[in-house]
Amino acid sequence: MAGTVRKHLGVELARQARDPRLGSVYIESVEISPDLGLIRVGVRALTLVDDAGRRAIERALAAMSKGLRASLGPVLRMRRMPELRFFYDQGQDHRARIDAVLAEIQEEDRTRASSGDEPDEPDEPKGDS
Repeated sequence: MAGTVRKHLGVELARQARDPRLGSVYIESVEISPDLGLIRVGVRALTLVDDAGRRAIERALAAMSKGLRASLGPVLRMRRMPELRFFYDQGQDHRARIDAVLAEIQEEDRTRASSGDEPDEPDEPKGDS
């Protein structure tokens, strides 16, 4: 069902979007609650956007959600249509930052190993026996 929702919303978003900020937006993920009462839709932009741009995209999608929800009715054929909530999915941004930090640590380790500058081992405490 999530795949059907994703495909349909992608087509409808392209067809109904009047806001130019939504021209580069695509559906990244669809999460459906177990009780089928809520569909959370993660979106991303093909272009780089800042925090203000992300909030603007979320507001524009929230304004469109009623029409998009109505368009899902004939596709899902459910008695009660789930609520649609859109959010900007920053998962890729976080993964990219983590990858960059790990690469930086590996490079520092390689540099340290090649220069022979190993970290000092802490002295073992000497006990009175």
